[in-house]
Amino acid sequence: MIENILEALAKNNINKYIVSSMEEETLELYLIKKKVDMSRKKHVNLYSVNVLRDFDEEGVEYTGNSEVAVYDTMSDDELNDAIKDAYFSAGFVKNKRYAVPKGVKREKVIKKSSLSEKSMKEIILKIKDALYKYDNFEKGLINSAEIFLTRIDKRIVSSSGTDVSYRLYKTQGEFITQWVDKNDVETYNSFSYEDLNEEELSLLVKEGITNTGYRDEAEEAPDTGKYNVILTDNNVIEFFKYYFVKADTSMIYQKYSDFKLGDKVQGEDIKGDKLNITLKASTPFSDDGIELKEREMLKDGVLKNIAGSFKFAQYLGLEPIGEYDGGYVRGGNIQVKDLFLDGKLEILRFSDFQMDALTGDFAGEIRLALLKKGDKVIKLTGGSLAANIKDVQNNITLSKEMQNFGAFTVPKAIKLRDVEISGK
Repeated sequence: MIENILEALAKNNINKYIVSSMEEETLELYLIKKKVDMSRKKHVNLYSVNVLRDFDEEGVEYTGNSEVAVYDTMSDDELNDAIKDAYFSAGFVKNKRYAVPKGVKREKVIKKSSLSEKSMKEIILKIKDALYKYDNFEKGLINSAEIFLTRIDKRIVSSSGTDVSYRLYKTQGEFITQWVDKNDVETYNSFSYEDLNEEELSLLVKEGITNTGYRDEAEEAPDTGKYNVILTDNNVIEFFKYYFVKADTSMIYQKYSDFKLGDKVQGEDIKGDKLNITLKASTPFSDDGIELKEREMLKDGVLKNIAGSFKFAQYLGLEPIGEYDGGYVRGGNIQVKDLFLDGKLEILRFSDFQMDALTGDFAGEIRLALLKKGDKVIKLTGGSLAANIKDVQNNITLSKEMQNFGAFTVPKAIKLRDVEISGK
């Protein structure tokens, strides 16, 4: 199909473009408790054509673009009309002139993963077994679960000479943990892996069921006041997304971010752990065909690289290094259990925890928290957290233990100091 698309582009004298094809095969399992309720297999082919058009207007040079989805069921005339319409539409988009990323040619990259070591059917059953390994509590269980295993084959071709392709596997899913005792409580959980660590997934479930049991016991909200707060699980990723978003080319060019290379973006006077962050991607190439290498983003809190849209990178006078969908945040030297000391509030579940990267504000309503008081651990629910990252970033403590979610590897827990909690 890509050859047909290239012929249609040439027929219409279009010499600036990025074309991609993606074949995606997915196995899906839907479970009620431990029983498979339904299984499904999907196989789709997707094609995308990004047509770019250079033009001048009143002495100003512009590059417009229009992206169109095409299908292998299209006739030659339908394909030709779709591309012609995209080129016409691109003439109404007035962006400053920019070039297609320089050409790259590589042999097909097969991304190594334990998810590819056996047939997809065998692997998805291994994921199911890992998910239910510790589902043996008297009052707690997995109420329901959904598991997805996907193989992706993608090829990217551009007018600058790029011709790259890759194959990768990924798994993701969600499960509802339930605890029936004083109440009937349910908690939502999710996972996403590029490489299957069965024990990590099993322990995630065990922790999820245990926390749902804690939620059943929790009745009161914490007292209003300032606490040293511990964030865990996906909340840690949401917290660190501030740096990834602020160090994006489009955010910087459009003045939504004031980050600059060499800036001490963690602050001047760092009392806690210094942040060291590496850019990582789930794919070996961006959708524009740029090779995505691991790159240092923050070193000891100092900005070393800016990633993002190749268009905005060119506007900023930077080398386009591509758009990344993940990263590695180096851990600290303290175990999670040693973070949770007297007077510390560990927030295990929010109803919704969000980081506003524009302002640095982060907040969430507390669904479950643990407060250490002497030898006692008090289970709490209710109240909310609200703070700004600029007030806490210079005194963060990172856990030694790490966790994986998609293309992110981050500390299992982080401790923030003097965070305002609104409670009872």
